[in-house]
Amino acid sequence: MTIQNLTWRAAVIGRWIARIGGSLMVLFVLAFLIGEGVPPITRMNLREQLYTLAFAGLFGGLVIAWFWEGWGGALSLAAWGFLAILARRPPWDLPLSIPAAAALIHLLCWWRLRGPAPVQPGAGTAVSAHHKTLFAFLWACLAVFVLLCANEMFGNPPLMTRSGPPPAWMVGTWSAESPTVTGRRLPVAISVELTIAPDGSVAGSIGGADLIGGRLTENRSWFGRLMHWRTEYFIQGSLSRAVEFYGGTAGDRFCVPINVSAQGLDGSLFLFHPGHPEPLGLLLRKR
Repeated sequence: MTIQNLTWRAAVIGRWIARIGGSLMVLFVLAFLIGEGVPPITRMNLREQLYTLAFAGLFGGLVIAWFWEGWGGALSLAAWGFLAILARRPPWDLPLSIPAAAALIHLLCWWRLRGPAPVQPGAGTAVSAHHKTLFAFLWACLAVFVLLCANEMFGNPPLMTRSGPPPAWMVGTWSAESPTVTGRRLPVAISVELTIAPDGSVAGSIGGADLIGGRLTENRSWFGRLMHWRTEYFIQGSLSRAVEFYGGTAGDRFCVPINVSAQGLDGSLFLFHPGHPEPLGLLLRKR
């Protein structure tokens, strides 16, 4: 078999890998948007709006690639590069490098498959059986990928997430002032104080309301860490009374998804209310 035949077959297989993988990633994003709601674009600042536009271009290009492979792949890669410029980080260090890899495969396959197919003498039953085995393996891999994605999306916490006490350095009292909600400054900042115990229980107060049944857990499995999905930790519980912000009454439940950063614990505070919960920016520092 010649090099031309091998590269042609690799491009055909790569095209379908990129199509199926890209479609699964788009479905994942759509499921997330259906569950969480469309971001409030009109309330965002210019930088956040550009992030949203680039994010839409990254995944929209994977859809376009089903019909115009070269244009779709180019759009996704351009959006990926624009995200890197906005984040001021190398593109390969972004959590969205996997859809960008699918876009690159689309572009490479389009480049190879532009011309007519090479003549493939001697292709027979053995080759056909080989292709069937390969596609069966790819479908099995994609099925595992879908199950891992579903576990990461809907598990709370996901299966395979490490359990047990929190790290020793997290034990203690953390405090913060939450001055903004979805990019808007609050008239009065909400004070937050969280005391993490060695067994993972969390006490303290939010906006003057005492925490009830607070608990710290890890929030993602090895697959979530690999894909850069979800936050590292998650605190949730109830409050002794409802906390108000922006003149509206929030509910008496809360959750705090957080990541570890150089400054402390960086995340968001969600106070649940009958409408859509809006996140309050939160940076917890240890006392």
